[in-house]
Amino acid sequence: MTAEDQNNGARVVILGAESNHQLFPGKPSIGQALIVAGYPYTVIGVLASKQQNGSYGSGPDNSQLFVPFSAMERDFPPDSKGSFRGIVNDIVVQPVSSAVHVAALREVRKVLSDRHHFDPTDLDAVWVWDTLESAQFTDNIFHAMTVFFAVVALLTLALGGIGVMNIMLVAVSERTREIGVRKALGATAVDIRRHFLVESAIITLVSGALGLICGIGIIVALRLLPLPEFLPHPVISATAIIASLITLAAITVTAGTYPALRAANLTPIECLRTD
Repeated sequence: MTAEDQNNGARVVILGAESNHQLFPGKPSIGQALIVAGYPYTVIGVLASKQQNGSYGSGPDNSQLFVPFSAMERDFPPDSKGSFRGIVNDIVVQPVSSAVHVAALREVRKVLSDRHHFDPTDLDAVWVWDTLESAQFTDNIFHAMTVFFAVVALLTLALGGIGVMNIMLVAVSERTREIGVRKALGATAVDIRRHFLVESAIITLVSGALGLICGIGIIVALRLLPLPEFLPHPVISATAIIASLITLAAITVTAGTYPALRAANLTPIECLRTD
């Protein structure tokens, strides 16, 4: 749609994706004639299907028909009942980048205030739906949710580390005589400490790997489910995986160190006297 179409009031129309599917199912629509309220319009384009969380009060763009304003003003003038046909009630503006959207909005208010004689600083004079502001608000909500779930995940891993530590402490208590025999045969404190650290590492890493596999499997399964367009499928975050592995390594060292030190500090006589 060109400036010439607007200047000449050309009867041309661009179809939304859903409108095109309904009006011309399974066949090309470009160049076809479309009768709109008795007036012949020529289809000159079809919009790509788009996702919208708002519709400016007139429905999603996918289901709309778009014509030059001059043609609409001529063919569909306002009637005596006060309907808004032929009247501009929405102006959609897109800045060149999100970095300048505040300046662009200020310029739009300035232009409108000059033409319609109101104070450009009066925010109530013209209602503006700032979709970028709404998107930033939504991003902040999801960021807060991400932080919340990250804290929950860290606490869960920490509780798992405490569980591993308790298991290893029980293992030290139950294998006191074994530790005594090994020390009597020449095992050093370093050998005992290394042995229990390796055991705690194996327990932590195996359980962590199983949890990682289950998590990835659930995400892959959710990707196969049909979801509404506005609800994205979950993604696998490399950052989350790396952070979990680092946390898991820290928990392995922390959870295994104390039981290993306790086992290494036992004397052979003390161990062999234990029932």
